[in-house]
Amino acid sequence: MTWELKKVDVWSLVKISFFIYGIFGFIFGLFYAIFFAFMGSILSQLGSEFSSLNIGALGGLVGILLAFFLAIFYAVIGAVCSAILGWVYNILAKLIGGLKFSFSSESTSKEAPKTSQIYE
Repeated sequence: MTWELKKVDVWSLVKISFFIYGIFGFIFGLFYAIFFAFMGSILSQLGSEFSSLNIGALGGLVGILLAFFLAIFYAVIGAVCSAILGWVYNILAKLIGGLKFSFSSESTSKEAPKTSQIYE
């Protein structure tokens, strides 16, 4: 059995990609938050010129804000790129055809043998 993907619903693609890219952006933002907090704590231990600025707390704050900023930034940019790619796919699928999928069914479960004997 062969199926062909002739059209992609761009709006559903945008919604899903916005959510997925938002999650990835937040995860990457958390890594940046940990990095900035770590670097801030190292800089605050270096000497007296950094101790008056309280650079450790500032690094942690910047990291937390960056996590939320990256989540929104990744979500918006990923959704826009997905919308463009979905639109281009729909145009190309009309001109040259869409993706073709071939499916086959196999029986992988072992069925119990059928018996016609009645035990009394």
